[in-house]
Amino acid sequence: MEKRKANDSTSVLSNKVKFEGEIHGDEDFHVEGYFKGAIKITGNIFVGRSGVVQADVEADNVVIQGKINGNVVARKQLEIQSSGQLLGDCTAQSIDIKEGAVFDGRLNMLQPSAASTSSVASSATAVKPGAKNQSS
Repeated sequence: MEKRKANDSTSVLSNKVKFEGEIHGDEDFHVEGYFKGAIKITGNIFVGRSGVVQADVEADNVVIQGKINGNVVARKQLEIQSSGQLLGDCTAQSIDIKEGAVFDGRLNMLQPSAASTSSVASSATAVKPGAKNQSS
């Protein structure tokens, strides 16, 4: 997951806090407690092991160690770690589901931006059919 600038802030919902409502903003959001409602931020969302989110979520990157029950839009990457659960549909440019993670929903892959496409294409290695790949 892409790191943000050092001067960017992170809002934290600690594990003893329950919150219902909507979150909108331009910073990272770290959830260790209980959140119900809607989250739409320009930044990253991290749901820790004790975090429970019952909401539709939209962010640049989403990392789940706890549980999200709702639809997720990750403009860049979604990562569901081995302890994580996503019960809902997901739209993301990139997705990484670790062994042991739970995902129950549909997945829609976003097309990478033109800049990402050109950098990926330039780093690709062509292999002729029937030839062995030397890099493996």
